[in-house]
Amino acid sequence: MSQFSDKIARRIFSVCLLVALLGAGFLYGSIATRKHLFPAPQLELTYDMLTTLGHNDLTSHPRRHHLQPSRGMGEGVTVNKIVDDGTLVFMAGFFDDENQARLVRRDGSVMRKWTLDYFTHFPDAETRVCDLASTLNVDQHGALVTPRGEVVFNYEYCGTVKLSPCGEVVWTLNERTHHSIVPAAGGGYWLLGRQRWLDSDAPDRMPPFSSSASGLEIKEDTIMKISEAGEIELEVSIPKILRDAHLEALLTANGADFSRESPDRDELVHSNKVAELPAAYAAAYPQFETGDLLVSMRDLNLVMVVDPVSWDVKWHQTGPWLRQHDPEFRPDGRISIFNNNVYRTDYPGEVLDLDTPKVTNITAVEPGSGEIEVLFGEAPGQEMLSAIRGQHELLPDGGMVIAEFDGGRVIQTSAEGEVVWEYINAFDDAHVGEITNADVYPPGYFETVWETCTQP
Repeated sequence: MSQFSDKIARRIFSVCLLVALLGAGFLYGSIATRKHLFPAPQLELTYDMLTTLGHNDLTSHPRRHHLQPSRGMGEGVTVNKIVDDGTLVFMAGFFDDENQARLVRRDGSVMRKWTLDYFTHFPDAETRVCDLASTLNVDQHGALVTPRGEVVFNYEYCGTVKLSPCGEVVWTLNERTHHSIVPAAGGGYWLLGRQRWLDSDAPDRMPPFSSSASGLEIKEDTIMKISEAGEIELEVSIPKILRDAHLEALLTANGADFSRESPDRDELVHSNKVAELPAAYAAAYPQFETGDLLVSMRDLNLVMVVDPVSWDVKWHQTGPWLRQHDPEFRPDGRISIFNNNVYRTDYPGEVLDLDTPKVTNITAVEPGSGEIEVLFGEAPGQEMLSAIRGQHELLPDGGMVIAEFDGGRVIQTSAEGEVVWEYINAFDDAHVGEITNADVYPPGYFETVWETCTQP
């Protein structure tokens, strides 16, 4: 009888131990998934490999968010008419099957690269502003390199990070920052933020978008200034700026249904750039002052200049650009704009329709007269197409650096509009990796002596 009892006891103990181990395993698995601890990253990578044995399967892999159809324009550096003087080209986008920032030489070889992994930089899943299944479900949008060799960038709507020249985290800002980040003249950075709130909780905050009946989540974009240490110094609502300037007609001009039962637009403006008028250019803009801010709102086809103290709107213009990005103050008194010039209807299923005419261009407007000139994109050899995003930087010689997002392409132009350098970010024969930001940094820009890191 005792042997029978011992056998039952051992079996009960074994079952209890198994249940305890399974429970502990389940508990640790849940924590590891949330905290991105071993073996969650390894299992995620294995899953990615199993679900996509070939690069061409974009239906179930997170990389589908970062690839576009190839236009058959080649791979790597395809045009180089520049004598190599040590200038480094900065690019941020989807490289090596990851979000990445990199500095490359004129021949395309990588001098330095930074892996941009959201789970690594914001390791606590419980406090992240974005709840994501994969680190590839977010990308960067807005990036630069400081003279000290640090990279500062936004995870789109998910936070801002500064990394050291070797990739260590200097600081993080766990806010819904997005689209652009530029240096502020007095130190720190200008960038865009986003507040989200339920209109039923604040029905009087932003009528007619808010309604006590709908319970819709409202996305309210902000202008944000942060310090060199990544601390928020100010944050101002862009829709409030428009309303205070008596521009509610523009704010509500795109045909939204404002019935209390079914408001159909929760993203009020979709801002995508804020830039500061530098002192060196101010004399060319008699209607503006040093430090005034240039702001772009894609969903309204609207660009405006505001006073950063009173927040008065000094100038605004709607079109003729369409769904524009990245306006810049030019030294000649004009404002240049990355004019996407197409609608989201040309972007079905997150993939650009290559049958869309190549009509994207860089447009300049003179604020006083409203006179328009297309600077790049209309002449033969200048063809571009980017239905979303896109960026351009002005160069001292009058040329530009352009990131054609959907084309996975970076080009540098001369002052005359000739393409003098081109890079195609080929992923495989059928796809390119998207490129969000690009710039060039001459040898004298960097104060740092590039130290040896564990990766190039």
